[in-house]
Amino acid sequence: MLKRLQWRFIRIAMGSTLLVFVFLLAAINILSYGRLLQGADAMLRFISDNDGRLPEYAQVLSGDLRPEPAVHYTEETPFFTRFFVVHGDGTTVTDVEMERIAAVSEAEAADFYVQAVQQEREYGFCGDYRYRAVEDGEDTTVVFLNFEPDRRTAINTLLISATVAAVAYLAVFLLVYLLSKRAIRPMLRSAEQQKQFLTDAGHELKTPLTIISTSADVLDAELPNNEWVASIRRQAGRMSGLIANLITLSRMEEETPFQNDSFVLSEAVWDVAEQYRAVAETRQRHRPVGGTGHCGAPRRHADGGAPWPFHLFPRPVSTVIILQTAIPLSYTDSDNGNFLYFRRNRPWHH
Repeated sequence: MLKRLQWRFIRIAMGSTLLVFVFLLAAINILSYGRLLQGADAMLRFISDNDGRLPEYAQVLSGDLRPEPAVHYTEETPFFTRFFVVHGDGTTVTDVEMERIAAVSEAEAADFYVQAVQQEREYGFCGDYRYRAVEDGEDTTVVFLNFEPDRRTAINTLLISATVAAVAYLAVFLLVYLLSKRAIRPMLRSAEQQKQFLTDAGHELKTPLTIISTSADVLDAELPNNEWVASIRRQAGRMSGLIANLITLSRMEEETPFQNDSFVLSEAVWDVAEQYRAVAETRQRHRPVGGTGHCGAPRRHADGGAPWPFHLFPRPVSTVIILQTAIPLSYTDSDNGNFLYFRRNRPWHH
């Protein structure tokens, strides 16, 4: 039981930790990639607004051309920013500016231009290049920015964060495994105390029940066929069964769990209703009520006679009988009579 409870605790703790780590990992990388895209788009707008060129750093310092906050513009920015500009009418390329790029030929630049125009979007990707398409009447100018360094940065961020998360997850697992016994020890102690209490209570109750059963046997010998003595013996036997079930329930964690089984509903109803027959007769409040067997067959005596009668309390006293199948059986009266009825809370299973 200790091992099973320990591993259940570990699974719950590590499952919750995994969800938190996955959420943090996804949030960090999505936000990081979003910031990179935001900076690239801001740089594309800055280049487009400056007629496809990057200004001198002195112009930026003077305030004549001020980039967006997402663009970190320094003296080195014009030297490491790789881009090219293609002009055309949407189908035919008219001019290509390639002073800031060396990895792309004019033919490749023209192919990129056609792909960007066909996508019919202002921003997008063509290979490793982020582009912005600007329409001016019938002309369309597309600025391409090399996004490959930023994409590599995003991949490195993903790998590093995933590695750190995996190492941290293993560390958390080791800590949870080492400390789980200490964490569940109070719960285990409480469960053991409850189980011991149920077992002791069951054994303590067996002694008076044995005395009651023995006394009932003596009375039955002196007063044969006495209805009250028979009732005492039945209830003592029922109590013994309940105590046995109580002890069994206290040991369920150590043994094979119970399995569902089918039974005849009328038999269960009859066993419960029969307990109240003698008391109802002494109060002279009774009406015979018939039971039904399995699948609607009437319940009869062993010799095939009429249905067995039983009697219940009159109103305003009502008796509610709850079976282990959770099908409620209750008492009511109609025209000053007493009846036992039942209804289905779920489909029948035969």
